[in-house]
Amino acid sequence: MKIENAIISYNKILSEKFCDKCIEYAEKVCVDRLSTLDNNKEYRRVFGRTLAQQTISDQIYFKKVYDEVFNFYQQYKIVFPQVAATKLTQVDFLKYTPGGQYLFHTDDMNSSPRALSIIMNLNEDYEGSEFNCRDTTIKLKTGDILMFPSNFMYPHEVTECTKGTRYSFVSWAF
Repeated sequence: MKIENAIISYNKILSEKFCDKCIEYAEKVCVDRLSTLDNNKEYRRVFGRTLAQQTISDQIYFKKVYDEVFNFYQQYKIVFPQVAATKLTQVDFLKYTPGGQYLFHTDDMNSSPRALSIIMNLNEDYEGSEFNCRDTTIKLKTGDILMFPSNFMYPHEVTECTKGTRYSFVSWAF
């Protein structure tokens, strides 16, 4: 099996209606600029919010995302039974405006061990903001869910948003 086969996209899983509601919510709550610096280099420039379940709205969105992810994680695990994740660590809303990007990185860290990375795309009316992993570009559509291992073998990026706004959820299983 090729290592790239562990990158799986499930198409049109989230309904457009749910995606639109998520975008409305993201417009209200994604006001904090999230930056990740390493050696004075900015790796991440996006707006976002962790669904900390402190509000009823956060709880509703977290539950819906969790249910969708868990369903498709079960399918992923049939193909890759060695992925031993049992729960989600968190769910983050991300909002990429023009200039927003996330340079190449991996998701598994000593401080936050992760087995599986999950991206749920909420719209497609933007330019740029393409997902790249292992020399493969994946153009996500509205409602798509993408899953791949979080380890060092899967460095990935989201290229710079050049027009419009890209909205997504990200989560990780461990």
